[in-house]
Amino acid sequence: MKQVAIFYRNRENPHAIQYIENNFYSVLGDYINITNYYLDEMDDDEVISADAYMICYEEMLRYMVNHVEDFSKVVVITRNIKQKYLESVLKIPPGTTVLVVNDSKESVLQTMYMIYELGIGHIKLIPYEESLAKAGAYDYIDTAIVTCHSEAFVPKHIRNIHNIRNREVSFETFHKLMVILGLETSPVQSNLLHKVKETMNTDANYINSYLSHFLIEQMLTSVVDQSSKAIVLLDNKNIIHYINEKAYNIFQKNNGEVFSCDAVSSAFPPDTTTPTNSKIITFNDINYLLEKSQISLLDETLGCCLTFQNEADLREKENSLSLQLKQKGFCAKYTFNDIIHESESMKQCISIAKKAALSDYTILIRGDSGTGKELLAQSIHNYSSRRNHPFIAVNCAAIPESLLESELFGYESGAFTGARKAGKVGLFEQAQHGTIFLDEIGDISPNLQTRLLRVLQEKEIMRVGSDKIISTNARVIAATNADLELRIREGRFRNDLFYRLNVIPLNIAPLKQRRDDILPLLKVFLGKKYYDLKPYEQNTLLNYCWPGNVRELENVASYYNTMGHLPESLSHASFSKIDTSEPSSDDTNVLKEGHVQENIYIVRAILKVISQNSSLSTGIGRGSIRCRLQDMNIDIGEGVLKKYLTELKRLGLIEVGVGRGGSHITEKGLSVLHNIQ
Repeated sequence: MKQVAIFYRNRENPHAIQYIENNFYSVLGDYINITNYYLDEMDDDEVISADAYMICYEEMLRYMVNHVEDFSKVVVITRNIKQKYLESVLKIPPGTTVLVVNDSKESVLQTMYMIYELGIGHIKLIPYEESLAKAGAYDYIDTAIVTCHSEAFVPKHIRNIHNIRNREVSFETFHKLMVILGLETSPVQSNLLHKVKETMNTDANYINSYLSHFLIEQMLTSVVDQSSKAIVLLDNKNIIHYINEKAYNIFQKNNGEVFSCDAVSSAFPPDTTTPTNSKIITFNDINYLLEKSQISLLDETLGCCLTFQNEADLREKENSLSLQLKQKGFCAKYTFNDIIHESESMKQCISIAKKAALSDYTILIRGDSGTGKELLAQSIHNYSSRRNHPFIAVNCAAIPESLLESELFGYESGAFTGARKAGKVGLFEQAQHGTIFLDEIGDISPNLQTRLLRVLQEKEIMRVGSDKIISTNARVIAATNADLELRIREGRFRNDLFYRLNVIPLNIAPLKQRRDDILPLLKVFLGKKYYDLKPYEQNTLLNYCWPGNVRELENVASYYNTMGHLPESLSHASFSKIDTSEPSSDDTNVLKEGHVQENIYIVRAILKVISQNSSLSTGIGRGSIRCRLQDMNIDIGEGVLKKYLTELKRLGLIEVGVGRGGSHITEKGLSVLHNIQ
């Protein structure tokens, strides 16, 4: 409990003395003990020991020399009027002469100054003096302002009396006393702010300044004390000036003494060129990320701020961020189990991919458009230890070059026209501890190739418009359908970047080279309708070259699900790439292997019908051929059949007679038919 001494001239106004004492107790409560002293009763050399000394008037200071040892603890009491008692004063007609009455000359003058400071200037105030009252100097005045228990001094002829009661101890007085006593606690401040609402204060600017400071202090205290970081503020002599609750709980010793930061701070030698440093330290067997930020005024270092983050807390936050990014769609949906395949080449590709997934090396996936490069990349991510962190896919060819750099690396506020005011976090940062998939990597500009090379080499990025290096731990999986070696020879792709990307190469064969995957994929794409496919339709699909790969196959399946038959374009077999000038096994092998746009099943059926229903001299007409094909469950239109016959004639496999002569097979056609059966 703090000891407060209040000095008065004498005991002549016990009501005012008690009122002032109650004022102090109403705000400071049990934190203080008040003792009143009266100068006319004290010995000249009597010294008072207290934590704070209060006097009612500045003039009393000259009498305190022998009674107080430390004048820095002396506060002059100033007082204010309660708002509700000023209402009648404000209603006094402008220009009225008003007598101000109190129990002493000093109190009268204080009251006058206080009224004028409140902005009440529409009346003329006259100070009361007993000698002038007896001489009749106030006989012309009919209005008076008095304080509590001062009405007895008012001349008898004055009837219009405005009693402003006892004045309240001012906000400024309380604040000065609280600072001296070190009682700026939340309960005391709450009491003080409540009291301000009742008083018409002349120190409004002081209050506003205090409130602003109080709000800022509360905000900073709230933010700093509730921070997940342990924060310590040191001066340049390593003396602790502030330590938040988190740091205190971590670093206090058993005897309650807070640790010394000398050892920690010494790990960071002064370096004006690098104001921010960070490192991992261990304290009580717990790892902390320690960051040091210098605090400077112009070119003079005043101290530093140390922040400590528990490694476990950091990992928990990263996991939480990863979960939020997943909820935003930054996640991999597919696994290796989602890759439908039967072909040996795809089995081998997946086997290599699984081994690669267990490492952190950069992977380059190469394959034609539509082969499923992103599907493979997502599967690798979900098979790796990074599966619980973000997977972010970027199509480098779909984003304009001017935007791709800022998308990948982020940017600072004001980095360029149109930039967000708060800046933007780049995709590399958002993919932290996860995977970033760079599709169509062969299409990025030379400038971005250079920046990407640094990311792969140094594991560091720099936002656009920033000079701050940010470490990144995102794994890079790149993909392309371009011939990168050709682009390197043409000077369009960096040789060193290629080798940084091509650490573990994965090649996905085109669908035409893994025909064993066609029917299994169709079963998934078509569902129940797969079993509606006719044998010749299956053969059509098996022998088509699929330039659009799995994506085209899925589109054909969607068409079949909707229309009930295959697209006509698949039935328009083109033989333009077949050279069958000689009936060699090579030609028929080409047909059989299906490396050209041709439906061997239909070709074989047409040749078979013609061979069985014609001779070298007599033929069979188109109508009859169609009927025979329908008997074989092959239904093609008149126009389509005509195109087949025209192409077979061009290849020398059949001859078409004039008029109704019909078509008959040639020796060459018989040889080809024999080989493809």
